[in-house]
Amino acid sequence: MNQGVRRRTAGRVVAPLLTVAVVLGVWEAWVRLAGVPEFVLPAPSQVARTAVEVAPLLGPHVATTLTEAAAGLVVGTVAGLLLSILVTASRVTGDAVYPLVVLTQTVPVVVLAPLMILWAGFGLLPKIVLVALTVFFPVLVSAVGAMRAVDAEHADMVAGLGGTRLDQFLLVRLPASIPGALAGLRVAATYAVGAAVVAEYLAGQSGLGVFVQRSRKAYAVDQIFVGVVLIALLSGLFFALVAMLTRVATPWQRGKP
Repeated sequence: MNQGVRRRTAGRVVAPLLTVAVVLGVWEAWVRLAGVPEFVLPAPSQVARTAVEVAPLLGPHVATTLTEAAAGLVVGTVAGLLLSILVTASRVTGDAVYPLVVLTQTVPVVVLAPLMILWAGFGLLPKIVLVALTVFFPVLVSAVGAMRAVDAEHADMVAGLGGTRLDQFLLVRLPASIPGALAGLRVAATYAVGAAVVAEYLAGQSGLGVFVQRSRKAYAVDQIFVGVVLIALLSGLFFALVAMLTRVATPWQRGKP
């Protein structure tokens, strides 16, 4: 790793940390100097103290949300990839299915939650389904777009060598969909935790959504901020993991903006 790369890497780490530090410092000073009540906006130091106090209670909630988000992300990704193959493998099937899939995205997942709970109960299953419904669409759209954008000359080359349409799909279009699908997966990863939390709001017995709801009912604003920070950290963790997967799966794209 040369010096220029090290500087860019350090800049990508240091700059966000400095920004966060400045924001927290301004927030702390404003709350203290303006005398803002804790039940309106607690200071970052108060939120940190509360996080330490409630830490023993957070483990099960974090584990529940993490399980729902991870399982829903996997299911949604697999569903999106399989559906993208179905849409692009046959023009007739694509014309019949793709508009219907797009139309389903006009219905908010929150509206579907009561049905999921009615059909699947109050356990993990309805939350996983709701997360999957939220995350599969970005993967589907990105993969389909990548497959349809493949250079026709590459497919014609396979055909000229005696390859069938299946060979063209497996050797050209499917590999070409990997970067696009992973780009969609990065977007989906940022939605997964939020979708799990929303599902817990509606019908949950454990999870960060339940923790935030209980804190809201108790007017414990500092605990709400603890929940929000944890949700943001989990979302960032999912995004980072997908980014690492992208680097491993598409080494030829390293160094591209």
